[in-house]
Amino acid sequence: MRTRHHYILQYADVDASRHIRLSDLEKYLLEAGGNSADQMGFGTDVVLEKYNCAWVLIHVTIQMDYLPKYLDEMVIETWVEGNFHMFSNRHYNIYIRKDGEEFLIGRVASMWTLLNMETRQVDTHGFEDSIWDHIVDNTKQEFPRIGRLQKVEDPTTTLMHTIHYSDLDYNNHCNSCKYLQFMLNADDRLTTIYPIRLDINYVKEVYKDEHIRVDVLEKNDDEGNLKSLQYCLLAEDGGISCTALLQRV
Repeated sequence: MRTRHHYILQYADVDASRHIRLSDLEKYLLEAGGNSADQMGFGTDVVLEKYNCAWVLIHVTIQMDYLPKYLDEMVIETWVEGNFHMFSNRHYNIYIRKDGEEFLIGRVASMWTLLNMETRQVDTHGFEDSIWDHIVDNTKQEFPRIGRLQKVEDPTTTLMHTIHYSDLDYNNHCNSCKYLQFMLNADDRLTTIYPIRLDINYVKEVYKDEHIRVDVLEKNDDEGNLKSLQYCLLAEDGGISCTALLQRV
């Protein structure tokens, strides 16, 4: 079963080009997914009350042919493609609606898991199979695989940041969209290029007052044009908290 969510983009959502920032696009994706889960009966309040858990994002791939602009009507269509024990695959189509017509401008694949709020570990309870019987849509969003992202050696750019109150979400850890915001603050040069693909892997939580570091590695094509930006966000203990790859496609 699919749900559709309509948004009119505001000034707070866009950058100087008047196109939506990728971090704000991710925010809308998370909002649409959360609202859809609420409608289907497995949203935040349900999993918190029943399992003392919260949904957390562990991977997302976003491919955009165009980034919507200020005052565009953006339509996000979302569905659960499948559930595998402790993991849930949620996919999206992104449209712009103009003059009664919709134009597909982006596709997204994401993977989620349940985090136990007490142990801060992945929870293995899952849901009863019956809850998914009328919900799952087996349509997959498939993308070419990329190699595993590691720590960046000899970074082109480095950014330091301390996690503050405004970076936290209701799980009391750094909000998923903030990771992307930190990375784009370090280097945003590919955000005006289309089509574009962004892959993010969330590995480890970071908390208030932690000092983090974002390392960026740029890669160029044979003509010397910027081809991709690889990001690695390191937690205070030096462990990988998040990795990402932003690339032309």
